[in-house]
Amino acid sequence: MRSTLSALLILAFALTVPGSASPARARKAANQIRIATLAPRNTELTRGFAKIDRELKKATQGKWGVDLYAAGVAGDERDVIRKMRVGQMDASIITTTGLSQIVREVAVLDVPGVINNYKQLDRVLNAMLGEWNSSFDKAGFELIEWGESGQYRFFSKRPLRSPGDLRNMRPWLWPESHVMKEMLRALGATGVPLGVPEVYGGLQTKMVDAVMASSLAVVALQWHAKMNHVTTETSGVLLGAMIVSEKKWNSIPADVRPIVAEAFKRHTRGAARNVRKDDSKAFKRLVAKRYTATTYSEDGKREWARMVKMVQKRLTGRAFPKVLLDKVLKAAGGG
Repeated sequence: MRSTLSALLILAFALTVPGSASPARARKAANQIRIATLAPRNTELTRGFAKIDRELKKATQGKWGVDLYAAGVAGDERDVIRKMRVGQMDASIITTTGLSQIVREVAVLDVPGVINNYKQLDRVLNAMLGEWNSSFDKAGFELIEWGESGQYRFFSKRPLRSPGDLRNMRPWLWPESHVMKEMLRALGATGVPLGVPEVYGGLQTKMVDAVMASSLAVVALQWHAKMNHVTTETSGVLLGAMIVSEKKWNSIPADVRPIVAEAFKRHTRGAARNVRKDDSKAFKRLVAKRYTATTYSEDGKREWARMVKMVQKRLTGRAFPKVLLDKVLKAAGGG
């Protein structure tokens, strides 16, 4: 999916439920697929789900449709995954941070220095598709499609000329992120643990003054209004995937499942064509308006390189086996 998990993925990473059907109509449908997302309403992603709802209703004579719970109203990813396990929610677009709570090894996709650009990302996802699908199937979930929401950067209220500058800041720490914890630990920085829905308030009250996210994500979540500095350097890609609980997936008639899967894939692929371009545009707009873009100093680049090696070493054997790291690095190639 190179969906737009548009932010937050969308992370998108807000605040009503923009259901694709009114509550009255939703109750009339025999079967609804309840989908939770952190994406705010009126984004390309949520509008895509409204289209999917109409398509499913048309293809199944109104028997199947979508109920969308957007803008984090169903909770952070940890909450949504728990609700999916107990049958209170059916599907969601989950970032790699959340996905690693289901299949821990997915954390390898977020480790700094593993995926540095979109070409490498494409090669890794293509090479690992079957393996990831099998892992999620064993964990009780159907992985429908991968998606992305731009390249990671550091955003802050003060200039960040070296990763080590985070030691004198209050960076956001997503508690469920194995990678974020190790990055801050390696840099000697103390993170402020907050769920995604709490970050805006943290920035507003100055509890947090730096975050790692994509340009699309910070704009969609409105975090950008509370900061004014961004790094020119990027670090990996904000990834996620559309997953459905095995129980719900198996409850869908065999002749309807291909319709559901194709509808999700078609719309997420369409969104994906614009995500990379839109993330770049979002970065340029921020800099053009009031953001100062800062490039790491030479010392900062060396510190980043040291941190990359340290994080990979610390997570290998804990979050993922070395054989998997080697396989992903080989698939990524050099450029």
